Amino acid sequence: MVSFILCLLPALLATTNAQAAILTCDTCFGLTETCNFAPGTCQVNKATGGCLSVAEDIKLGGTQNTNFYKECVSNYKSDIEVPISFTVGNGNYVRINTTLCNTDNCNAAVPGMPTGSTTANGLQCPTCFALNFAPCNSSVTPCTGDETYCMDFTGFLQKGPSSSPFQAKGCTSASDQVIKPGINLTSTPYTFSFFWGQSVPAEKIPTPPPPTTTTPATTTNAPPTTATPANTTNAPPTTTHSGASPALGKFSFALYLPGLTGLLLVKLLS
Repeated sequence: MVSFILCLLPALLATTNAQAAILTCDTCFGLTETCNFAPGTCQVNKATGGCLSVAEDIKLGGTQNTNFYKECVSNYKSDIEVPISFTVGNGNYVRINTTLCNTDNCNAAVPGMPTGSTTANGLQCPTCFALNFAPCNSSVTPCTGDETYCMDFTGFLQKGPSSSPFQAKGCTSASDQVIKPGINLTSTPYTFSFFWGQSVPAEKIPTPPPPTTTTPATTTNAPPTTATPANTTNAPPTTTHSGASPALGKFSFALYLPGLTGLLLVKLLS
């Protein structure tokens, strides 16, 4: 009898351990925080899995997705467990508030939706997003809110059955420093699988130099200049005697006097 019990004990312990290794999590999906579509539970191996709860607001390629959901995850250690926020320019951004836990029904509450900020924080980063090895032509963009780091990530973006390589640069929050090679970021439409990435503190936006003030030239209002007439000497007028050459002057009449006297005498004697 004792030997039979000893033989049965390992099987009983194995059954107990197997039951203890099962983790039960809440499930649901919705477009609002009520997350009321398909509520229920799921089970996963407690040794490796966990319970996930997500609120997400994602806009990539002009398509916006806002969702809330809860589910089981099979690889508890490979998924990000903190809120993530990054902006990659041209109106594209990813904001995911994620919680992971490892006890039964620990994901009963839905996390709040992460909200972006439009308040400039005085920092800037290169931003771009490209798929399928397309050039990621970045342009410097001002950062806002708590996105005080610059990120540069590459990896694979999975949507449904398709998977595409991606590169992303942009402004990000400090929590994105947890992104390492092999880490996954899970969302409803996408799964980001990172194989390289870094985040560094963002640089301040350079302060433009003060405008140059041009000092106008000093103009002196001088009195108008009056032309001084040339100094003219008041000489007496020159008188020219009629019938006489100016070259002969006052002696011209005396030269003709003898001739006139002779003609007068001839006239009287005749």
